[in-house]
Amino acid sequence: MDYKIHEIGKNFYLLRSDEPDFHRNIYLKIFKNGNKSVNMIMDPGSRIDLEPLTKALEKLIGGIDKIDIIFLSHQDPDVSSSTPFLLSASPRAVVITSQDTIRLVKMYGIPSPKLKAIEDFKTETVVIKETGHRIRFIPAYFCHFRGAMMLYDLESRVLFTGDFMGGLNTIDGNPVYATEEAWDGIFLFHSIYMPSNLALRETIDRIGLLNPFPEVIAPQHGYVVKSELIVEFLNRLSELNVGMDLLASKEPAKDQFILAVNDFKDRIKRDYPNIFKKLFERFKSPGSFTSPFIIKGDELFDIKIPPSDAVRFLLSVLEDETNEMEFTKLKTFLMLSFEKFNIPHLIPMLHLEWSEDRLIDINEIFKE
Repeated sequence: MDYKIHEIGKNFYLLRSDEPDFHRNIYLKIFKNGNKSVNMIMDPGSRIDLEPLTKALEKLIGGIDKIDIIFLSHQDPDVSSSTPFLLSASPRAVVITSQDTIRLVKMYGIPSPKLKAIEDFKTETVVIKETGHRIRFIPAYFCHFRGAMMLYDLESRVLFTGDFMGGLNTIDGNPVYATEEAWDGIFLFHSIYMPSNLALRETIDRIGLLNPFPEVIAPQHGYVVKSELIVEFLNRLSELNVGMDLLASKEPAKDQFILAVNDFKDRIKRDYPNIFKKLFERFKSPGSFTSPFIIKGDELFDIKIPPSDAVRFLLSVLEDETNEMEFTKLKTFLMLSFEKFNIPHLIPMLHLEWSEDRLIDINEIFKE
């Protein structure tokens, strides 16, 4: 398995995993000045990234042992659990991150001398002595972790944002750069994982103060954002209710659920007409008491059971009638409809519902 390498700024490289629905972005910046260079990797991923990451670093810098700096935006295992292995392979490397992140990643057994807290620097902007390049550390408090940090490379004007501005994969073909279609995935990711609109606005304000303003935003998940979409997406996020803001909503009424499912239906009717036909043939079987949906024409008219139970039924039908990639895409559409009609409480069910034949038997992996 190899990760494709994309140069998104001057000596600033993206290595991305290949999951179709929610991939990881690993970034490498090579600071060069004459025959001197310093190599910094940002959020180096998990243990499953080690093999393709090693191959990519061999091509870019001559080997994994050439890493000088590991920057961690926060401590989640999908961004940081490869760190101990990278340090073992590159003894000269050091980890730079926030004090809050250090408290947790040190549990990997990383020696204290290898950990440098950003708060220990006298200013947010620091100079790399070997090459003279400047980088800036920008807090992204509570987005989505208390000690989350971003990193701005002033040479390339690429801002690495960690989970902020990250998103699910919502563009066919999974291109590197965001288009308008990327917003759906950003919207869903932030709605679910960010704690509050206040946290978003505080981070957006800090980005807005950067001078010069970033030309590229590079998140840890989803698509790289550039050009006019940077300001457009930041403006939308500044008005988005997320996390605790959504908990104030009451239990969804049945009519909200019906509106959301009909909105979902309209989208699959447009984008997946063959799946739409199969689904609604099952939903509107005449006189069927086994279906919880009451259909009139092509519209959901009523439900016989609570919305939460109706979601389970809908997911079971989707699983029966789609392949895994289609199932993932349709769940994303359903999430969007639930958010649109202000019923985010049903979204967690979309992450938990899996049929038994999709689960792995632990006995197939381990022998006692």
